[in-house]
Amino acid sequence: MKKISLLIILFQNIIVLAQTPTFTWSESASSIDNELNFTIQNHFDGNRIFKIKSAYNDKIFNKDVFVDIFSPNDDFEKDENNFSVGLEQPVMGKNMKTLTHLFYLTGKDYVYFLTEFNSETKEFELFTQKANIDTGTKTKATFLTKMPAKNMFNIGDYFIAQSENKQFYGIVSRPIGDKKLNEKVTFHILDANFKIVKSIEHEFAFTTKQSFNIDVHVSNNGNLAIVRELDLPKIKPYKSLFYWDSKTQNVVEHNLKQDLDFQVSQFKWKETDNGNYFIGGISDGKRKVGIDLGGALPEANPTNSLLLMHFDADGKVVLNEKIALEKQNNINLEEIILKDNKFWLLFNEIYTGSKRLPAPDPSKPLERPTEYSYVSTGFTVIKLDATSGKLDWISRIKNEEPRTTNDNGDHVKYLHFFRNNQLVLIYNNSRDINMNTKYFVRNSRFAVMSIINNDGAVVSTKDIPNSGVGKTYNFCYELDLSVAIPVDENTYIVRSRCGNSARYGYLKF
Repeated sequence: MKKISLLIILFQNIIVLAQTPTFTWSESASSIDNELNFTIQNHFDGNRIFKIKSAYNDKIFNKDVFVDIFSPNDDFEKDENNFSVGLEQPVMGKNMKTLTHLFYLTGKDYVYFLTEFNSETKEFELFTQKANIDTGTKTKATFLTKMPAKNMFNIGDYFIAQSENKQFYGIVSRPIGDKKLNEKVTFHILDANFKIVKSIEHEFAFTTKQSFNIDVHVSNNGNLAIVRELDLPKIKPYKSLFYWDSKTQNVVEHNLKQDLDFQVSQFKWKETDNGNYFIGGISDGKRKVGIDLGGALPEANPTNSLLLMHFDADGKVVLNEKIALEKQNNINLEEIILKDNKFWLLFNEIYTGSKRLPAPDPSKPLERPTEYSYVSTGFTVIKLDATSGKLDWISRIKNEEPRTTNDNGDHVKYLHFFRNNQLVLIYNNSRDINMNTKYFVRNSRFAVMSIINNDGAVVSTKDIPNSGVGKTYNFCYELDLSVAIPVDENTYIVRSRCGNSARYGYLKF
């Protein structure tokens, strides 16, 4: 028996050793520009990397869209830096169309959704436009739909989503209405050619003031779901889910109000071959936060239980399961992976916070910069059965990382993938490398790999040797997994960072 156990351990060690990756880094470095608080997407077309960065710019009342282009075959040379692919601005005045949403299509193409107030007809119009992120060329804006508006300041809202398979788009158009009357909206389903194929008008049993935000999801077969938080008289706010099977004229409400006034504080959708799943985290709202964010108030997601709802292709609920958990102080649902009829839910444990700093120029007291802080305490993985919704296990990797500022939390992110039927996580672990004195700490980040097996056991956690990042006094580049682009099943393009300077490279098995 002892020999068998030793053989098993030896076999596991051989597998782990075979899974150890190697890093190779570019010699040249490039600057990091326009990333803080930007929405960033990375694409690799087989030859070049495209980094698309978008954020609303209140100076032009429009969304900026910039592209950085890198050539891996030329030592990751940056071919383009902050190449603008947003809407062109006239020499005088502002572009009257506003870019509100952009979605990736294929190759180098995006679709833009544009809005414009028509002052002649007093209508708020919606358009689509395709844009090429390599050349910057755009098609002519195509009119899609419109709704009545009062003036350019009271125009209504469009809420838009893209399906996971990129075959459908869901739109909720909400015109300005009487504040005292129930809200009326129109649901639209668009096909892959951006044509409206289904529409329905719907009146809610509450006013816009009682529920302003609308979170839209469109399924892979063209059904529409929205989640709203309702703030009604004499009861605590709660969320409700409205589902439209687009083959019908019916919108069905699913009340998400929880016992003891607990809240569905976070949620994500997951598409499958037999319908879609809504997975939410339920919180008692009580936060016990004992971390330092440099004076900023930490934001967190305490979680007491999970809610799993399965909608079939006709929008009917075939599973509605609440999964009890031991209370988690802060878990943020990042991704849902379906594997062998099991859901692997991946959570980070990042606390975020922000605070206003004093104005650097006393003559401009209103121009106060904001400092954004990030602290991570580890990662949590939860495995659920997709048929029953039952909990298989919950596994946690404790990894307390010190506070970082104004870096989008890039150093506390992680790379995950399955290899040999096990979940692999690669991340940073900070340690004091100033071992010769006790009077001050000099942290450096070490690249670490952990492996979680199918039973939820963390079977291995070890440093990645010769990673080429962190570890030393005289080399400040550390692993930054905000960039982790798959090239093939054995290779990722990754980034290391030193302040506002970056080097790109390959992680290979």
